[in-house]
Amino acid sequence: MKFDSAETDGVKVLFQANATLAEGPLWDNRLELLYWLDIRRRRVSRFDPRKGCQTGVWILPNRPGCIALTSDPDKLVVAAGADILILNLLDGTTSTRATLPIDAPTFRANDGCVDAQARLWVGTMIDDINAPEQFSGGRLFRVDPDGHIEMVDCEFELPNGIGWSRDGAIMYINDTTARMTYCFDFDAHNGALSNQRVFYDHSHGAGFPDGLSVDADGCIWSAQWDGWNIRKILPDGHLVKEFPMPVRRPSSATFFGPDMDQIVITSATVDFTTADFLASPDAGSLFSMPAGSNGVVENQFSLSADSGVKP
Repeated sequence: MKFDSAETDGVKVLFQANATLAEGPLWDNRLELLYWLDIRRRRVSRFDPRKGCQTGVWILPNRPGCIALTSDPDKLVVAAGADILILNLLDGTTSTRATLPIDAPTFRANDGCVDAQARLWVGTMIDDINAPEQFSGGRLFRVDPDGHIEMVDCEFELPNGIGWSRDGAIMYINDTTARMTYCFDFDAHNGALSNQRVFYDHSHGAGFPDGLSVDADGCIWSAQWDGWNIRKILPDGHLVKEFPMPVRRPSSATFFGPDMDQIVITSATVDFTTADFLASPDAGSLFSMPAGSNGVVENQFSLSADSGVKP
């Protein structure tokens, strides 16, 4: 596919990260800083839009699948390998809050997100790209602030981006290789899911749904791996628009900026051929574009075991 620069919708390179598998962009509105992952290199990186440069890199013991804010702005919660870690950004140390009941290193944590009740939700996937069963056996776990873990669902191929409707009554999750965005009725008090159904079927367009974000209007923004695009989908499940991207593998998208009216998109070069690099020379970069809508502030994982959250 050739990218048409005349249809950029304002897409530009925000930072040439040269990442192998950039994922999980995370905006901290408290400090106006942007974090993201390079999964294959086991890195958490930080970018300051005001300075226009990277201001920190942290190397983790295992491949990270997702990061999220915590109630302490100097700490992130990270799902890496099978472990749920608390990363201290001041000294780079990690402590283990919980360990997922998965067969590591065959499986690892993948994408995840924190709900309004301060619990971390994280999917898992097979980490061996050569395994014949790679796209199978995906599971979804809920991690409570006290470290209690509950397997909530095991009917996914490759669970990915997670988000909630604006009223918190519906949970969305991308299943990448199934090419579906599913939704569930969400019991916020008990952290339970029910009534799984297809929210959007991506098999009629280009790419595989990867990371997602939900804006202030309740629209879902899905990065399309191998699709050269980002999709915006209304809360009723109708596609609004496909935004062309200058890279084959946009991997995730989230809102950032003082007014959270910009979108940052991560991208990947994993398993690229020479032809792939020639077709998208900026692959592995972070991109940005005007959203035409606003994002919502990220929820924070509680570092207090006595947070009042019900398991």
